[in-house]
Amino acid sequence: MSEYEASPLSRSDIREIANLFRRSCNLTDTKFFPIVHFLELVMPKLDEQFVWLSVPKSEMGSKHGLAYPDDKLIKIREDVYEGAEQGNGRDRFTIAHEIGHYFLHKKERVSFARRMGAAEKLPAFRDPEWQADAFAGELLAPPHIIKDMSVFEVMRFCGISQQAARKQLKSCG
Repeated sequence: MSEYEASPLSRSDIREIANLFRRSCNLTDTKFFPIVHFLELVMPKLDEQFVWLSVPKSEMGSKHGLAYPDDKLIKIREDVYEGAEQGNGRDRFTIAHEIGHYFLHKKERVSFARRMGAAEKLPAFRDPEWQADAFAGELLAPPHIIKDMSVFEVMRFCGISQQAARKQLKSCG
């Protein structure tokens, strides 16, 4: 369960934000979104103060990536970055997920969640992790591209994992 609560965003809202990034890069209909290129070259143009770091596994531990939107920083674990460069779907998704946090979760949009009991579940549309996952899926495999594809075609053409492909196809219907 997340300790934080984000301002509400629907899948439709998140889809429009992801599509805006695709349009701004002239990649609206591109199947394989160049997420590493986007991180390295486009993000600094969108935010001149943005910095990203490839951090050794010894420093990041089990964390694959971390976003600090208010500090203008994204940290990606070194092996995850290398995997993304090689087209590993899970690693590409991780980078897109952290970019989602960066743009969706500035301090004024996220607060500490104060729920009464452990059984009280945060609605997905207010969960920062769900929002970042939804953003990653929408950026890497938008419905207008994958609507007539199989899970394996989505994996191959969009460069995402089987789990992410299944989830994204389910969100299209």
